[in-house]
Amino acid sequence: LLLILCTLWEIAGNAMYFMGISKWFLLGSRLVSGLGAGGEALILAEIGRVTSEEDRTGIISTLVSMRQLGLIFGPGLNFFLRLSHFYIGPFLVDKFSAPGAFMTCMWTLQCLLLIFFFTDLHILHGNSEREIRATEEINSQKRIIGSNDDEKCRKLTLKLLYDDYIREEIIVLIALQFNSFFNQVALETMATPLSQKLLNWGEIENSLMYCIAGVEVVLVFMLVRFLSKRLQDRTMLVFGCAILTLANCWLMYVVPHTSPDNPQKNIAFFALGIILDMIALPFLVVCSISLFSKLTRKDSQGLSQGIRRSVVGVSCILAPLWAGSTIDKPYIMFGVMIGLLVMALTMLIISFSKLNTNKDGKGTHQITQETLSSVQHEQDQERQPLLSQN
Repeated sequence: LLLILCTLWEIAGNAMYFMGISKWFLLGSRLVSGLGAGGEALILAEIGRVTSEEDRTGIISTLVSMRQLGLIFGPGLNFFLRLSHFYIGPFLVDKFSAPGAFMTCMWTLQCLLLIFFFTDLHILHGNSEREIRATEEINSQKRIIGSNDDEKCRKLTLKLLYDDYIREEIIVLIALQFNSFFNQVALETMATPLSQKLLNWGEIENSLMYCIAGVEVVLVFMLVRFLSKRLQDRTMLVFGCAILTLANCWLMYVVPHTSPDNPQKNIAFFALGIILDMIALPFLVVCSISLFSKLTRKDSQGLSQGIRRSVVGVSCILAPLWAGSTIDKPYIMFGVMIGLLVMALTMLIISFSKLNTNKDGKGTHQITQETLSSVQHEQDQERQPLLSQN
């Protein structure tokens, strides 16, 4: 029901954007659509509840890569939508309003799919009832517990929030997500004006750049899914943060020292920074989401993902303001971004031992087999005749 409500907010927001009655109406449309963005936290919370910790990183990588596919095809659709020029009732559909009309139709279709075809994620994930119970027990066994009252039904209080989220490992992950998204969105903000200034690129060239970058990101997401079975999330986070720091250091050197008079030479230097940034992005996004869900309680995944998404939202608001105001001062712009990343990387290294979700020395597969056997034994005992148990 909550997902359907989120899609209804998106339908209303995009319909308002399509109508575009006034600038304040357009601003209101973005606010309404923002209410529907909470659906992301709901989906990730459900994934955190129904998947094992061994499989979760790979599944989240697949989900986020699907989102990235949308970001790849989205800019390409503008090639066709900008040719629109017709009326729907009193409203003109042109290159400015066509995206709103198109997204209204897409979200309406999504809402219908949710109503008629969406089922329990346990079923979609292919788990039987016995496996579901085992997965829940596994997640409970591997959860970091700070007190003895986790088995009780606890009310949402300030003390509960403090005990659950004011912990070193949680603060490190929240800071890392803020800094990484801040850097990523800032880079996306500055990419278009810098490409126009240094490469003399127009709208088509920039759209192609984003499409190529999107394809690279999807490939890296596939790599993250492959590595998630072999490396821990914390290890991939350190790698991603280091690569993103390197990308920003390279751009801080390249941008002030390139001349707009030689765009052909500038392409290679500019592209290298973008490639490094796109390599780092999937590692940071996927592993931070997955590890955050593993270090927080299973029964509060909705609240946890909501807090995480709020922090990410704040970083996405501040990043364009910072990049836009310092675009002509690259040393200051990249210097602050590098400083944030170095701080996050230092925090990761210092708290590396506390970011381990497998402290009991057993692999997840081993725990799975033991727990499944235990659950199966309990079910067999329940099915035996009463006299045979004596």
